[in-house]
Amino acid sequence: MSRRFLIIGLCVVVIISLVALFFRDGRSRGAYSCSDCNVIVIAVDPLRADSLMSMGGTRNNTPVLNSLADRGYVFTNTIAASSWTLPSAMSFMTGVYPSVHGIINKDLVGANGMNDTKPASLQETAPRLDSLVNIFRSHGYKTGGFAGGAALNASYGFDKGFDTYVSDGDFMGLASPSAQALDFIKANGNEKVFVFLHGFDVHGQYMPANGFDRRFVSPEYRGKLTGAPLEQKELREEGVRQGSVYITPEDVAFLRAIYDEKVSNMDAEIGMFLDAYEKILPKRKTVIVFTSHHGDEFYEHGRIDHGMTLYDEVIRVPFILSIPGIDKTIRVDQQVRNVDILPTLLEVVGITLPKQSGSINGVSLIAAMKGENLQLDAISETSYRYATFQSAIRGFDGWKLVYDREQQIKQLYHYSKDDGEMDNRYGQDEAAESRLISALLSYINGLKNARMDFGGK
Repeated sequence: MSRRFLIIGLCVVVIISLVALFFRDGRSRGAYSCSDCNVIVIAVDPLRADSLMSMGGTRNNTPVLNSLADRGYVFTNTIAASSWTLPSAMSFMTGVYPSVHGIINKDLVGANGMNDTKPASLQETAPRLDSLVNIFRSHGYKTGGFAGGAALNASYGFDKGFDTYVSDGDFMGLASPSAQALDFIKANGNEKVFVFLHGFDVHGQYMPANGFDRRFVSPEYRGKLTGAPLEQKELREEGVRQGSVYITPEDVAFLRAIYDEKVSNMDAEIGMFLDAYEKILPKRKTVIVFTSHHGDEFYEHGRIDHGMTLYDEVIRVPFILSIPGIDKTIRVDQQVRNVDILPTLLEVVGITLPKQSGSINGVSLIAAMKGENLQLDAISETSYRYATFQSAIRGFDGWKLVYDREQQIKQLYHYSKDDGEMDNRYGQDEAAESRLISALLSYINGLKNARMDFGGK
């Protein structure tokens, strides 16, 4: 009798263990698919990951995004392909890195250098490279893109794959693109829709219609700064020319406070858009993404703005993925890339990447969402206005190598221990250097073949 009970007890333990394993590695982590669901992607530039409470921010000024994070995957370690909008947004749309798609500046330089330029266009740099949005369209989605102008202008090739793409104005916030997106959704309410919504709500060149209420500014601030676009532009240009600017700690605190006010206003705009969307399609299941194409500097390394460096403050971005059926926050702390977002969304809605898409740099993150460690290195690049030429590889193992291609300077940071990237370890950790240099060279050496795949030169 005791032996029978022992056997029964062991069976019960095995069954409980198997059930626990199933729920730990499977359904308990959340939903991974939403076949044929609508897809809404919201991107705001230049938004740092640490601006959101769900990713380490300390100011509770994003209740809408907090709520979105409460019912979705929060990727806490997402790395952008560049530190400014144009190349990074094109990488997001195409799934390849900047040197592959070739849109690295607003102008292309010809054989005679800077005296021989023409406007950049994807049709010129990589004519066979398609936007991943086109795959949604080929599977029955109505595709609409509504952006804040400037670096998201259709002329660069951002309109590829979209039935409708609007990028009027210059450095616009979400308000106008949101209204256009809602009109598109109303007009296509009986169809599956993929909507890309973008704004520059937190950019230094964006000024709220009613100015600033300075809600987060210290009442003791007596400095010269006001947060005006012209002022920001002058500080940015000084940083480009001289490599650094001089502002006081009080000035830095003021700029961050103004930025956080913009973040708060951005969150309210997103809330109004999502509320209006729910009223138009109250029963339609929808996958929602929130992200940014790059972050912003607040004097961590002597500058403000973005584009000139590849430190984490300008390449680590927010990424929240909300899928129907999730009612909690599921954190994914391993490193991922913004080139992975659209391949992930395709798999979430049940679309398989075509074979010709095998040469893209991005991968689906479904396995990471299920708990598998993908060990993804991240490449970032910037040739901002041809004033800097840098490549970086941020390893999955906590190390990051930055290579200044013009000055032949290498920097190595152990970002998992030195998150401010202040201690250059180059020349001190040969194993980390060797692996990252080898991986970066492998990427650089493969560029010619990668470009040829897409018709580039």
